[in-house]
Amino acid sequence: MASPQIDAGEIVETLGTIRQRGHSAHTTFRDWVNLMLYALQRRDDPYLEIVDDYREGRDMDHPEGERSVDLFSKAFGQLQEQMAETDADILGAVYEECGMSSDAFGQHFTPHSVCEMMAEVAGVVDDPDADTEQKQTVADPACGSGRTLLVAGRKQPDALFVGQDKDPLCARMAALNCCFLNLDSYVIQGDSITVNFQRAWETTRSPMGGSVRELEEEEISDLHEWVTDAFKNTEQDTQESESIESDSTPPMTESVSAGQVGLGAFTGE
Repeated sequence: MASPQIDAGEIVETLGTIRQRGHSAHTTFRDWVNLMLYALQRRDDPYLEIVDDYREGRDMDHPEGERSVDLFSKAFGQLQEQMAETDADILGAVYEECGMSSDAFGQHFTPHSVCEMMAEVAGVVDDPDADTEQKQTVADPACGSGRTLLVAGRKQPDALFVGQDKDPLCARMAALNCCFLNLDSYVIQGDSITVNFQRAWETTRSPMGGSVRELEEEEISDLHEWVTDAFKNTEQDTQESESIESDSTPPMTESVSAGQVGLGAFTGE
């Protein structure tokens, strides 16, 4: 499968207009990601808290459609269009083009072509005739924006995907990406080396599109136990693969589908 062609310039330009009104690149991008994540979860209170930060004159004294909240909505629409066309990590590309990558934190995301190779080496197949009786689990312990998970998801969308990253913003991006690609996944915020779980999101695959929700504390504890057991099992397996299978059952919980929210949700009205 050829690597997708990504042009994040349109979204970067839209978010750049908000930045020019006195908001930092980090704040603008972080708030955009959080607005999308809260909207998809129907979490009104934290969503409106962010919207309130864009009620000042510099953000509101513009024609309808050009207010900062409108531009967040516009960027969301542009993201959805490009995701539908490419199934690629558009969020990660925007993150990098906005200058958010960091030498200090090692946040330089793996190129799509390398992700394609890693998925192939790990045995993630793009074969409708392959034996998939047992649900395969694909794990990335340093997932960043979830780029490798997306590549694997295009090849085997029926698998269960588990990603973890210690950076809160990266974990949120990965959760959004898995939701947009309509994958069954768990995305964990925490250090995979110390097996520390701070927060976690579950995305659920359905014919109506992906949904996402943040797990409760008890559910995170159950997920921690399952992930720990799963990796212990792979240590005993002589086959080296990033695609792991376990006899244990992941703690999939009932999730109310959030669907894809309308773009008007970003107006805060």
